[in-house]
Amino acid sequence: MKITRIDVSDFRGFPGPAVYDFDFGNARNLFVYGENGSGKSSLFRAIQEFFNRNRSARPFSTYKNVDSTAADSGHVTVHFDDGSLQVWPYTGARPLSVKPAAQTALQVGCLDYRSLLETNFSQKGEQVNIFEIAVRHLIPNYEVAVAGRSQRIGELWSAVGKPRGHYKRHLENCRAAVDRFNAGFEPVISPLIEKASELLAKFPGCNVTLSAAFQPVEYSMASRDFINRELILQVYRNGALLERHHDFLNEARLSAIALVIYMAGLLISVPTTSAYPKLMVLDDVLVGLDMQNRAPVLEILREFFADWQIILLTHDKVWYEMVQVDFAGHAEWKAYELWLPSNQVPMHRPREGGLQFYLATARRHLDDNDHHAAAIYTRMAFEAKITAYCDKKSIPVPFKKDPKNMKAQAFWEVATKRALDDAA
Repeated sequence: MKITRIDVSDFRGFPGPAVYDFDFGNARNLFVYGENGSGKSSLFRAIQEFFNRNRSARPFSTYKNVDSTAADSGHVTVHFDDGSLQVWPYTGARPLSVKPAAQTALQVGCLDYRSLLETNFSQKGEQVNIFEIAVRHLIPNYEVAVAGRSQRIGELWSAVGKPRGHYKRHLENCRAAVDRFNAGFEPVISPLIEKASELLAKFPGCNVTLSAAFQPVEYSMASRDFINRELILQVYRNGALLERHHDFLNEARLSAIALVIYMAGLLISVPTTSAYPKLMVLDDVLVGLDMQNRAPVLEILREFFADWQIILLTHDKVWYEMVQVDFAGHAEWKAYELWLPSNQVPMHRPREGGLQFYLATARRHLDDNDHHAAAIYTRMAFEAKITAYCDKKSIPVPFKKDPKNMKAQAFWEVATKRALDDAA
């Protein structure tokens, strides 16, 4: 089973009554480009909140478009390939009590750049403590057997609460809940770190490995609070422990570490045999990575998340265009573009590309006697062809710092020279 379409109306940046539909078509994944203010992050939040299982999650009214004139309009709707759809309406609750949305919600990971900051950049102490991140974001849905029953890490941690007074029965109940949590949580740490290290090794020139230190949580009668709520992330370079690695490593390496930790949490938490959609949404999480370090992320998605549905969002136009080349011929990806016209009402459209699309569009404009548009799409077809040729043949092209200055003429000159050389 997979998600086939997501509809958003009157939610944050998407004003009603219009419905903004993101149709996967025959593809499994979406790649969405949106300039600032165009609704990209609103799409991220719509998906994140639709599948939010937290009992204290805020209602739809919290996210209603501020310029809306309709009092009770708005919805987020998710369509599935069995023909079913489930709706989170303005006036109702999230549809997480019935399948397939209920099961899919256990298999969703939504990651934005602020989440990466929590893992490394916003840590203020001498060490990086990822305990709260782990129990709330990394592995809350990891299922373990404790005391003869199956429970999830998030459920075990939610059951841990301060006793209502230091009476014997209350203390026993508190400590029993803590013991159940420790028994379930501790064995999961090694698989999490091992998977994260495996993913991190995919980055070029990576001489960094990971470890984590955990001491069982305890309730302290003296402080009337829990102690040892720490999962200390340890980073080694060439086998040597890096003290304060979050102050030492560069942004690209810290971003890579944060990414692989979150991805590892999803991979170990979700059964590979699940029949329901597994969904990961990444909103501008690559902005801390240079182009060299972004390519491995795409490889990780192909290798480790082949049976997942991925929604990749970015505001980086150059990166978006580069990925279109990388995704050429990959039918599992569909691209969308969001933009904000002068009337400040967001617009969206599916992005098509590739040689045949450009040529077909050029012919259609030519039939309509729109010679200018026909010429533009013909040139785009030409550029797609020669850049693909240069990539396939690994032909060096004169470098320009600004990718927009990489003109088609430069590709044409080196391509024709190689073709003539090959024919000689």
